[in-house]
Amino acid sequence: MTMQELYCDSCGAANPPKARFCQYCAEPLPFIHSSGTLSGTTLLKNRYQLDRLLGQGGMGAVYKAVDNSFNNRLVAVKEMSRAGLSDVRVQEAEEAFQREANLLAGLTHPNLPRIYDNFTEEERSYLVMDFIEGETMEDYLEHANGGPLPLEQVLAWGKELCDVLGYLHEQQPPIIFRDLKPSNVMIGKSGHVFLIDFGIARIFKPGKSHDTVALGSPGYAAPEQYGKSQSSPRSDIYSLGALLHSLLTGVDPSEQPFFFQPASQANAAVPKELEDLLKRMLEMNAESRPESMRVVAEILVRIERQLHSGILTSAPLSNGNTRATQSKADATSVLLQDAYALYTQKRVREATAIYDRALQIDNTNAQAWQGRGLTQALDGHHRDALSAFDKALQLDTSLTTAWVGKGTALSMLRRNNEALQAFDRALSLDPINAAAWNGRGAVLSALGKQEPALTSFENALHFDRYLAQAWSNKGLVLRQLRRFQEALQAFEQAISLERTISAHWNGRGLVLYEMGRLRDAMQAFEEALKLNERFAPAWYGKGNVLYAQQHIQEALDAYDRALKCDPRFVKAWDRRGNVLTDMQRFDEALRAYDEALRIDSRYAPSWNGRANVLCQQSRYNEALDAYNRALSINPSAPLAWNGKGNAYFHIKDYPRALEAYEQAIKLYPRMVSAWYNKSLVLASLRRYQESLIAAEEAIRLAPHDVDNWQRKIEALRKLGRRKDARAAESEIARIQGRA
Repeated sequence: MTMQELYCDSCGAANPPKARFCQYCAEPLPFIHSSGTLSGTTLLKNRYQLDRLLGQGGMGAVYKAVDNSFNNRLVAVKEMSRAGLSDVRVQEAEEAFQREANLLAGLTHPNLPRIYDNFTEEERSYLVMDFIEGETMEDYLEHANGGPLPLEQVLAWGKELCDVLGYLHEQQPPIIFRDLKPSNVMIGKSGHVFLIDFGIARIFKPGKSHDTVALGSPGYAAPEQYGKSQSSPRSDIYSLGALLHSLLTGVDPSEQPFFFQPASQANAAVPKELEDLLKRMLEMNAESRPESMRVVAEILVRIERQLHSGILTSAPLSNGNTRATQSKADATSVLLQDAYALYTQKRVREATAIYDRALQIDNTNAQAWQGRGLTQALDGHHRDALSAFDKALQLDTSLTTAWVGKGTALSMLRRNNEALQAFDRALSLDPINAAAWNGRGAVLSALGKQEPALTSFENALHFDRYLAQAWSNKGLVLRQLRRFQEALQAFEQAISLERTISAHWNGRGLVLYEMGRLRDAMQAFEEALKLNERFAPAWYGKGNVLYAQQHIQEALDAYDRALKCDPRFVKAWDRRGNVLTDMQRFDEALRAYDEALRIDSRYAPSWNGRANVLCQQSRYNEALDAYNRALSINPSAPLAWNGKGNAYFHIKDYPRALEAYEQAIKLYPRMVSAWYNKSLVLASLRRYQESLIAAEEAIRLAPHDVDNWQRKIEALRKLGRRKDARAAESEIARIQGRA
């Protein structure tokens, strides 16, 4: 006999180590797990050097290892042993293991481990994935002695789990995790969470009446996972509700499955809105639960923002306190809760009235001043909002939301440097405040610092990827950086989060217009106008599309609609002037440009447009003054330099005209009209060889433009190259279809 022989519990006989039944009495032999027994010197697949055993359970184990073929990258190697299993169990285990490998291989998400390899050696299957430095949530809870965790921490984890589970549910077909519990969640060193163990995850099949096998962990598994109906995305919502309830209360749901006391009874810090959400998530009837993880996430984000702002509606206390018996401070607190609820519903006047009542009771309440500032900002009264935020901060300099509000108000008042200081102060108090990062990005963008602005928006989305405004702002910056495809994706993400916001659709339209996808751009602008027919930027965008399509009168009508909605819309006045110029309605065009400049005297495009009209009217000296005004504001405008050259050319000041054309070309080497004009003025200066070179460059950029060929022919004739001139004439005939 050897040490590896198996002894039968019934008759005591020795059996071969791989036997499954006693060869003497036929009773099942005790199963000795062979997983988790590999030594630290084991090298798998001639590549993965095992380091140590991380965990073991059932027929599986997980090792920490080094990938020798990839710069000694740390990996986790998950092992499944087949030893001691019946043929049926071997097949089930292999299918589950392979299902996990296949699922993970096709997924990419920051809260999921990446899969690197999948192979079999000596009756064991292996899955190689990211090594996550940290511990399971189960281990973390043991260190916390089973008590409730801080609300802020639970909200942060809840948002991340919503994000990753929502990602799984959005796959086609949806993937249901089905086993969300503390032991299947890893907490990394950075504090971020990761889903692990996809062994029982399944593909959702619409129309299927129930699951084939009841799977899940007692206490965390939804009722339908016990075989009575099919598990669905709402099954994971139930499990997340059970997990959040456990984290907030310290109560293990496996001790009494399907029974959850109101969370506030175990933890008074749980606000009423969160308690109501948990109740919905834990409904026995799946249809009564929230419809998606996104809905859950939106509520968690709202509660988190209320927590950061210091305004939270707590769950009712169990000691029977009523408003009638509350102190003056409690009465003020109740008013603040009511006012904030109205503010979130955008019922501005009602919210403002209640904040004013609270301030009548106690005008030293910083949160009341902060709330009043929020309502004034929402109503567009940015000076009043700034005043309220300043009063709040005089009383309490630690109010992050007030600093964010102050920064936003200053930004709207174009006091950008002061706004930046306010947002930086907010971030010094709360470095993970997504709203502060978003506001900071908006200010940096307004200051022309697009790359730092983009970094700020990405920070905002790192801390709150459901912040639609940050996605929209990111799209605007990416558009300015001409990274159009990324910009389009950002606006589409914003729309997926807030489909009813006109600005997101308008941003999408702007990018599509820049990409030359005019039909798609028009659809986006029209969608924005369906949501808000008085949204002036969408009328302006629609006008730009129509103008590009040469629907001149319709474009003019669209710009007029934009100006009807917003009479101070400078860009719309400017474009109106462009259209009227094309229609040769020069006096009306001048009035449009003048109106734009009355509103903003430093809007360079309108000075340039005004100068173009004056040139058309042969008022060249006035045109030169207007071009100079445009260039004093923006010296890098090639169109203005080209126009200035035209004005000088018409008054026969050829040297200055040439200087202007050369400056335009320096700024924009592909500007065909500037090369054409340069050729023309060089010919006027009798510098025919240089004129020929300029004409040939114009032809290179626009080979089908007959005027460029005509410039070349005239230069060739002046140079006495008649044969070459005739060849150029033949080319014109070919272009015009006469050859």
